[in-house]
Amino acid sequence: MNSPATPATFPLQSWAHRSGKFRVNALAPADWSTQALSARARIAEVFYRFAVTYDEAQIPQLVTCFTENASYEVAQSQAEPFVIFSGRADILANLPAVTRMQGDQRRHLISNVLVEELDLAAGTASAIAYAIVAVAANGLSVGASVIYSARLSREEDGCWRFTNLFIGMDSYAGERPLQQDGVSGVARSVPSAP
Repeated sequence: MNSPATPATFPLQSWAHRSGKFRVNALAPADWSTQALSARARIAEVFYRFAVTYDEAQIPQLVTCFTENASYEVAQSQAEPFVIFSGRADILANLPAVTRMQGDQRRHLISNVLVEELDLAAGTASAIAYAIVAVAANGLSVGASVIYSARLSREEDGCWRFTNLFIGMDSYAGERPLQQDGVSGVARSVPSAP
């Protein structure tokens, strides 16, 4: 006897854009001066540095990618986040528990970094990026496809840092650990950050 096929599940197509968490500007002339190119490269590096330090569970180094009062949000297929950390100290206090709960080795492959707004005079920017997250646990698999939407500012030391990082997972493969009590001040069973 054949068992009934499991129905396919899909996230709402274009959910990040439709929910207002993500926006791509039309291709238009932009500032490509040496100073602007340098800023764009430094902004991309913040995404790359975040990914590598997350994968290596080097949270003290990871939090250097954020301003003191930054917000860190994680959602799955919707604009409403299930994890919110407010400020560098909150990220530092709570993110180690998330990485421990995952219990596997992740590798974030960041791509498609687009700097959508860049104001060199004000030292502010917005950027988006994609990631595919490889997971090594009982073999190798794709753990998540992710979209990032970020606001950044250039601080006095010349480094660009996230003032807001929204992490939107399209889907998450495998078993998800439970969110710990006290993380973000909410006790609930939710998927962890990728």
